[in-house]
Amino acid sequence: MKKTIILALMALAIVAVPATAQTRKERKAAEKAKWEQQQQFDAEEAALRHQIRMDSIANAKRVEEEKAAEAAARAKARAEAQAAQEVEVSEPCSDLLTTATLIRGRGIGEDYDQQMAVELARSAALEEMASQINTSVQAIVSNYKKTMRINLTRESKQRMEGMTLTAVEQSTGYRIACRKTTSYVLNGEKLFKHYMVVEVAKDELLEPIYEGIQEDEELQLDMDYQKFAEEFDKNLQQDMQ
Repeated sequence: MKKTIILALMALAIVAVPATAQTRKERKAAEKAKWEQQQQFDAEEAALRHQIRMDSIANAKRVEEEKAAEAAARAKARAEAQAAQEVEVSEPCSDLLTTATLIRGRGIGEDYDQQMAVELARSAALEEMASQINTSVQAIVSNYKKTMRINLTRESKQRMEGMTLTAVEQSTGYRIACRKTTSYVLNGEKLFKHYMVVEVAKDELLEPIYEGIQEDEELQLDMDYQKFAEEFDKNLQQDMQ
């Protein structure tokens, strides 16, 4: 009986040993798999944290670069605005005015091309000269016609303007009395500003205008050139005050 029990126990032991060994092997394999999985998870987590740090650094760098660019743009805008501000107490050539014997016109021209700035200033100066003359001449003719109870038509006034412009454009005696070129930076480019005063002897312009008026049936005046010139001076002085 005892032998039978012992044999049975031995048989159970023989059967149990492989089963126990198999269970331990599976457990180790499971533990290894779990460890490997944990290692992979840790590696992926570390890689993700590293990427987050790198993204954060890149974002911070980009923000700093954008701030630096904005600061540079503001500084450039301030510099351009400051450069564009003219601090001249008296603009060049502004002291030369029309006199009793000289008709003067002042013009200012601005352009990125220096020569174009000069031409624009010359054109503006001649236009101002013509405007001065035309204002005084129209005053003379209008006042004279009013005494005659005659109202000038729009067409007659336009003809007077044409006479003035023709006299100025055809004048060969005008000269440049003063000129100066300055420059400043605008929108990153150099802009030239030219000042010019042109002058011409009064009689060189008045005589052809007077002759043109006297040849016009509607505009002609009952006064000689000397009287016309005196009235012109009187009106011109009033306009300049």
